[in-house]
Amino acid sequence: MQRSFFTLLTLLLLGIGQTFAQGPKTVYSSLKGKLSNTPLLYKGRQIVVGSGGGFTGESVSYYLLDNGTLFAKRSTDSTFHVVSKQTIANTQRTFRLLENGCKIKSAKFDHPGNRYYFVSWKKGKQEHAVKWGDPKHTVPASYNQFYKSFMAMIPASARL
Repeated sequence: MQRSFFTLLTLLLLGIGQTFAQGPKTVYSSLKGKLSNTPLLYKGRQIVVGSGGGFTGESVSYYLLDNGTLFAKRSTDSTFHVVSKQTIANTQRTFRLLENGCKIKSAKFDHPGNRYYFVSWKKGKQEHAVKWGDPKHTVPASYNQFYKSFMAMIPASARL
């Protein structure tokens, strides 16, 4: 038992040493490749839906990439969590609903309250967002419906 533990430890240390021996550029390149598939550096379209505020001020965001991967992240987290992989048909329907049904690219609604909700669309440096929560301003019904339908895609056990 002790021998297999030391063998495993040796192999692990050799692997780590080999990775660092390749140099920081190689390590960064391999890390960048993994990060480009997360919302942080993703080049394609993405939808971000979430809520926040209240007593703690914390927010929770869910990111749907146009490749169908659904991520979740709290404002206090340093990493994204993969929630699920959506079907191509469901992903396309969701993007079409936000872009054409809600007309996110031309919408102008920014009225967050103490507790707020948001829906945004991103591609590269372009971003369009709608925020609501202020009881004095009624959010357009299409955004409230979109928010509810988007959240229904996320299994209750995977919600943050």
